[in-house]
Amino acid sequence: MLAFVWPLLIYWLVLFVVCYTVTEVAQDQLYDEVTPRVGLKVGLASFILALLLAKLHPSFDTMFTTNIAWTVLQGIVWFGVFTLILQFHPWHALAIGLLTMLIVPGVATLGVDSILKPTPRVASTSSLEPRKPVRQSLVGPGATKGGAAPEKKAAAPAK
Repeated sequence: MLAFVWPLLIYWLVLFVVCYTVTEVAQDQLYDEVTPRVGLKVGLASFILALLLAKLHPSFDTMFTTNIAWTVLQGIVWFGVFTLILQFHPWHALAIGLLTMLIVPGVATLGVDSILKPTPRVASTSSLEPRKPVRQSLVGPGATKGGAAPEKKAAAPAK
């Protein structure tokens, strides 16, 4: 149950912020007005889209290859949500909804995966200490058995 609830809440938060921003800016630019009760409409629209994303769990590596049928279904749902709930004209809903759908689900899934998957353990630095060579052929020329270069004796002063 929690495996579905946490992704749903994360998707809903991301979609609410994105849909609210897109709706506010696009409605103002395209129609020179904002729809009344936009917060409630965006809340409902983003919840519907979050349910779909939590069920499908789309990612950039499969959205356009093995899961293309689910991507087409998402496109239809996003168009319907932007047309019927967020009240965009059909051509605007097609453009804005589909462009948003191409970017947001993959990015939101990256966020869901990074938050919910445990981080792998990092190797400790004690295991990364340099080791002495096993074979003598790996020791440089003129080096002693300990790995240090032999000391040169000072030349005796000339008599």
